[in-house]
Amino acid sequence: MNQTFERIEKHLYCRQYQTAGGEWSTLYYVRFKDWNGKHRAFPVGSELKTAREELRVYEARNIRREDFDADKEVKHGLTFSEWAAIYFRDKIDPEKRAGGIDREKRSFKALEPFFGAMELSAVTRSKVMEYRARRGQDPIVRRGKIVQGKRLSFATINRELAFLRFLLNLAEDDGIIERAPKIKLPTEKDRKRDRIASDDEYQALLGYMRRPAQRVLIGLFETATRVNELLRIKWDQHVDEKAGFIRLKADETKEKKPRSIPISPALKGVLNELKAEQRKIGSISNRVFTNNGRPILSIRTAFELAREKADIQDLHLHDFRHTAITRWSAMGIPREIVMAASGHHSIQIHDGYVNIKEKHITDAFSIATALQHSKPVESTSVVSY
Repeated sequence: MNQTFERIEKHLYCRQYQTAGGEWSTLYYVRFKDWNGKHRAFPVGSELKTAREELRVYEARNIRREDFDADKEVKHGLTFSEWAAIYFRDKIDPEKRAGGIDREKRSFKALEPFFGAMELSAVTRSKVMEYRARRGQDPIVRRGKIVQGKRLSFATINRELAFLRFLLNLAEDDGIIERAPKIKLPTEKDRKRDRIASDDEYQALLGYMRRPAQRVLIGLFETATRVNELLRIKWDQHVDEKAGFIRLKADETKEKKPRSIPISPALKGVLNELKAEQRKIGSISNRVFTNNGRPILSIRTAFELAREKADIQDLHLHDFRHTAITRWSAMGIPREIVMAASGHHSIQIHDGYVNIKEKHITDAFSIATALQHSKPVESTSVVSY
């Protein structure tokens, strides 16, 4: 793991490290020799202002000759549920997106029945392996109903365990446990998902949705955005109708780079419809995608209901990002342009989203054959300048 560690000022240090996903994170530490001559190190958050305030608190405690080890004695007995409650209340990175927090809460909900009452120090690698084995036998449950014949996906369990590992590492950083267990997650590289929505599936889903959810699905199909990216766009900040682009800022994308997405005719129609509707009934926000003027926060339930009615198997909302990128590539748009519009800066990651099917091959060869056998342009009809 790439990381740097530097002194900011007396007793205050900054650690910057690169996560497995390639993103850089910052954590500040207070380090000093206490009144009893013992070296101390305390993590004090990811914001410099907060870190400086915490430094003053620790310096004051040291002047009062407080027992810093007493903090550990109180914290050591924390259960997984208690630690997660502290995390969600006090320790969430303010820059983390709402969608990321929602995923963490879903992971915690799955982890809690097994680990909830367990003290953090009792969470071992063998317990993690036991959880994976048990969880792998659980059926998929949608809206309280078991989906017959379907087990939880490998990726779902991996995400849950990734959150468990994150909380345990955080507990180690905070001195609550001596050492977090090493949780190695099996790679998902060989389990690349290549599902995209066919034209028939897309039309079927639209047919079973109400118009507010339809408009969001059209947006996903036309832009290759992630759901949380699309639902957050605002008229004055992101929609450039004159130039014909949806523009996302670097800090609003997973890749941390700005993105310009062309407004297709279908998306243009949706935007015009939304604008006209919001003028009539008023909007309580500046968000683009609304329902009766109120921001749409999710279409997950509407999508799952439509998918069930259309009898479509194994299709996720995120698959529409794959669908859009594949469609653009099949249209012959150069790879560099598709990557710019989708936000990919790695060819390897990008190619994983391009899932060419037989229909794309058939269509491409049909067009090429038609062009090859088309009647050549007569030389007399060519205008010379």
